[in-house]
Amino acid sequence: MPYFTISSGLRGAYIDDSPYVIQVKTRRELKQYIEAEAAEWKNAGYIGTNKKAIATIAAAAWRDRKKSQLPYALPLAPEHSPKNYCFGVFVSSATRDEFKEYQENEI
Repeated sequence: MPYFTISSGLRGAYIDDSPYVIQVKTRRELKQYIEAEAAEWKNAGYIGTNKKAIATIAAAAWRDRKKSQLPYALPLAPEHSPKNYCFGVFVSSATRDEFKEYQENEI
């Protein structure tokens, strides 16, 4: 089964805020995780979390899950500064070992 790391935070930063590793069976399941992360940003007053953008990033991450080196970013901007997409939700492929390590650290 495919594994992914989902995180969010400032684009271009070295360390993302609150990364977590998931195991999914389908692209639809991956999309639901991305939607949940994006919903938190939307509730905080950020734009860029529309369904089309989320579906696009989920499809791209799913398609390139075995060869992707860099994370895909869903750009987000504060409502008061709609041209400044400085934050993002990031999706990248992960390994089974990373998933196991994350599970061990969460317990």
